[in-house]
Amino acid sequence: MAASTAAGDWTVVRRRGRGRRRGDALVTDSHSDAPPPLPVSPIPWSPSDPSLDPARVSRLVDRARAAISRVAASRLYGRLLLPDSPLRRRLALLGPTRLSLLGVGSFDNSPSSRLQLALAALLRRDLLLPNSSAPADLFDPVLSAAECAAARALGFSVPDINDGCRRRADEPTLFYMPHCEASLYDALLAANWEPPSQLRRVCVLGNSFRRYAIQAEENRSGPAAKAKHVLAAERLVLEERFDETGGVDDDDVFVRAFNETSWHFFEVDDDVDLTAALTTTAGGWR
Repeated sequence: MAASTAAGDWTVVRRRGRGRRRGDALVTDSHSDAPPPLPVSPIPWSPSDPSLDPARVSRLVDRARAAISRVAASRLYGRLLLPDSPLRRRLALLGPTRLSLLGVGSFDNSPSSRLQLALAALLRRDLLLPNSSAPADLFDPVLSAAECAAARALGFSVPDINDGCRRRADEPTLFYMPHCEASLYDALLAANWEPPSQLRRVCVLGNSFRRYAIQAEENRSGPAAKAKHVLAAERLVLEERFDETGGVDDDDVFVRAFNETSWHFFEVDDDVDLTAALTTTAGGWR
């Protein structure tokens, strides 16, 4: 990548040796390939493929809009929109005013990534408050210049830095992080861990924290066991599986795009000692 280093390349490793594109099915963290270290501080980023063919951008936008229509018509999304569901009540309580789509992968090359991008666009349109004018951003180091242009045409901004998911929420934010590594969720939580009022601003739609806790128990030297904020959060978070709010449609691409995905809400009281929760968790994995 043009301005990214190995330390900043935080998405492609998950598929190394697996033959899967970014954004497809969840790969567990029990395998021997550990993800590279994340950038300690934000680093400049630009697409490794700088070519910007208008015809290619137009095709990408058309394919993304077709995916949006497909997800909007699905049983899965229809059930998400049920007006009196626990999910809708929790989202209303949070009142997210921004959406960040992190780690989506190449939506030019991956049908699963296109569906994930489509879901993000629909969540912004239908579930974020106050309306679809809520800001949304999108980032993955593997994105091409054409994909960045297509994302902007769909209403997403694309930053020119790689912060390794160390992103502090300045407002209630839905972070959609489809099938990312445990270290990325951990970096996001670390940036927002204290005080409790800060953590309450965060909602994560991504891999199950509960499953990461199980993986850490099974392999205490694996990547999941090193994600101390994720493991501490598992005890504090309200988690709801995505397919509990609406069964995944009987389609292999839908299954790859949305399996093993959960909503995570932090309804923590102001008197919760988050430092102690983190210390207790870290001590339990020594």
